[in-house]
Amino acid sequence: MEEQEEAGVMDERIYVALGRETAKNKSNLAWALDNCEGNKICIVLVHRPAQMIPVLGTKFDAATVDEELVRAYREKQKAKTDKILDEYLRICLRKGVQAEKLCVEMNSIEKGIVQMISENKVRKFIMGAASDKHYSTKMEELRSKKAIFVCQHASATCHIRFICKGYLIHTREARMDEVRALSALLSDFQRLVSSQSSTISDQDSRGSKRKSEEEEEGEEEERTSRTSSSRSASTLSYFGGSEASSSVSVMEEKSNRSSPPSLPCSGMGLGMITFLINSTKLWQRLAIQNHKHCE
Repeated sequence: MEEQEEAGVMDERIYVALGRETAKNKSNLAWALDNCEGNKICIVLVHRPAQMIPVLGTKFDAATVDEELVRAYREKQKAKTDKILDEYLRICLRKGVQAEKLCVEMNSIEKGIVQMISENKVRKFIMGAASDKHYSTKMEELRSKKAIFVCQHASATCHIRFICKGYLIHTREARMDEVRALSALLSDFQRLVSSQSSTISDQDSRGSKRKSEEEEEGEEEERTSRTSSSRSASTLSYFGGSEASSSVSVMEEKSNRSSPPSLPCSGMGLGMITFLINSTKLWQRLAIQNHKHCE
């Protein structure tokens, strides 16, 4: 089964994030094409809608400009983005690699990439580790804030390779073991919630049947208690006066206070507590591993 899953992952397309300047991104695209191993390529470009709109030679905030002018200018910018993607596709075609394009619209490039990975269930992803000017033969770490953000926040099932000037700088391995463990925990949680819901439903049905009986028994016990207390008070009054009567009152008050307080977790089963402990440990391990992988 695991071998079949791995084979399925190998057949999936490779997503490659590139920037708007084709000249500065050709080296990274070339590396992706040389290492695609026959897989299809999907070129990803995050398009950020313009926030400053040019009007009569001066740029104004989009919120202060007429909506029609804002829409027209943004459509022109989007058309330019499509042309850039088409240029990348032509490079792939010349290399004999099947490719498609994907434009993601979001104000934040790194958040757009993370969302795209999640929505498309991306398993293999390639992006820049830094601009080419930062490259050196000793470079082994991520220097781009966008790359660091994606490394830390992208889905754990995604295998990410970070490239700079056509060289592989860093690899973040997909962590399937943790994902499977989390999936198992979620299944346990659903089972526990379902079991607890059915238990509560049974308790409510049984409680409604015995409610009238308990009320009748409670009224009978209260009448009996009052009669007994009045007799005891009379007897003590005969033997000890008011001091004996006050002693009985103190004893009754202590007896009423003797019931233990309810604990915060008293309604929580052992299975639910175990689930919370295990899930907390797993999330901590994932956070630590993300930090180590992206240092």
